[in-house]
Amino acid sequence: MRLFFFTFFLFFSLNLRAIEFKEIVTEKGIKFWFVEDKSIPLVSLSFSFSGGAVFDPEKKEGTTNLMTSLLDEGTENFSSLEYKLALKDCGAKIAFTTHREKIDGSFRVVSSQIQKGFWLLQEVVNKAKFDQNEIEKVKKQLEASIKIDGSDVSTIASDKFNEDFFLGESFSRKIKGSIKSLKNISRKDIYESYLLNFNRNFLKIGIAGDIDEENAKKYIDYIFGDLPQNGKENKITFSKLNKGMKTYNIETPQSTVIFGKKGLSRNDKNFFAARIVNYVLGGGSFQSRLYKEVREKRGLVYSISTYLLPYENDGLIMGVFQTRNETVNETIDKVKEEWDKILKKGISKKEFNDAKTYYKGSFSRNFTSTISIANLLKIVQYYNLGKDYFKKRDRIINDLTLKQVNEAARNLFKSNELFFVIVGKLKK
Repeated sequence: MRLFFFTFFLFFSLNLRAIEFKEIVTEKGIKFWFVEDKSIPLVSLSFSFSGGAVFDPEKKEGTTNLMTSLLDEGTENFSSLEYKLALKDCGAKIAFTTHREKIDGSFRVVSSQIQKGFWLLQEVVNKAKFDQNEIEKVKKQLEASIKIDGSDVSTIASDKFNEDFFLGESFSRKIKGSIKSLKNISRKDIYESYLLNFNRNFLKIGIAGDIDEENAKKYIDYIFGDLPQNGKENKITFSKLNKGMKTYNIETPQSTVIFGKKGLSRNDKNFFAARIVNYVLGGGSFQSRLYKEVREKRGLVYSISTYLLPYENDGLIMGVFQTRNETVNETIDKVKEEWDKILKKGISKKEFNDAKTYYKGSFSRNFTSTISIANLLKIVQYYNLGKDYFKKRDRIINDLTLKQVNEAARNLFKSNELFFVIVGKLKK
């Protein structure tokens, strides 16, 4: 098969030095984005599979996370110890993370050990063993982690928020599962999760570093080329979300409050407008209205922030703060007041310009290493932002008008749509 590629440019570091990246299709038909950079003898690969914890069977929550936790615990050709020693010997690092809607993988190796490193990566992608003894060992590790989570107020708040906010849908379930659900998971369940998730359909790949085009193409086929192509697409949308408030009383000196509502997908045309509004409201750290009004002026919170949480086909607007038990209700009222104010009056011209300046300047922080570049190449593909995203990003920000941003504020930042979960010992 002929090699097809498109050439684009992204900007690296503060002096805007141009880096060429290519979209390449391998001999086996796998597409990936590639940056060659020989300045440091490292090669980094970032990839994602559509799937994740939403595919866990009922009463077997935690299956996907257990599966990814077992990937470095032995393959057809290595015991668990042998595999970890081989990774250490060649200086390679492999990591997998289970999300609700996908599985992320990352890989780094020094370029002098590239052949052995990629061999070890293809072992876990294609030949994971899932030995029963290792399954029991990792289950015990996860059970211990779940017990620790059960005493952490922030984790409790996050879990309770998900349970209540998503109204029992797949996103409401815990990625780690529970001690009870882990006991229900068999080796067969784990292997079926492996086959379901590790699939070439909807695979997104970014690679950067000290490797040439032909070797990158060869190794991508070597690692992923034999995977099946019958995966299920994950078109997650949030049709039902809770509103209002729910309280969980536990003995703790301060309360944690998580709140949220429906937002936008990452490729929505209004996403950057919403991002500007959020920066002004609660995403701009010390510069945000919530920080100034709730923390600086009134001393109600230890910290407070809001953020956009986009997915491929939908998104959320989220927020979190910690406060004294006796000031929870006052703080929630103030949060709602600031949301109402930004909805009714919008943001000022100065706030608008400051936020635009921040987002134009912050982008270069994504290019600090080969793994960050590889990860960014993957993310742009995952969110379907387009091959010209790096060229048009500044233009999107520059073309935004204050009118568009304030329209996004009116459409999205409605306090009556918020859902709050409170975990703490509220004072009457």
